[in-house]
Amino acid sequence: MEDQEKGFTYTVSKEQLDNYRKWPIERRLKWLYFANKMRKSLPRKTIEIQELFRSGKI
Repeated sequence: MEDQEKGFTYTVSKEQLDNYRKWPIERRLKWLYFANKMRKSLPRKTIEIQELFRSGKI
């Protein structure tokens, strides 16, 4: 069971990337700012679990 893949993956299409590139820099920065702000408001345990997924430990 230890060789089983862990963590998660996702796919972003070329169209999604192209659309994002069309956004003005200010909009992109606002989007990142609010995403980070939203994450900071999550309970500490939720953030710890997210980090474990990102690192592939679960």
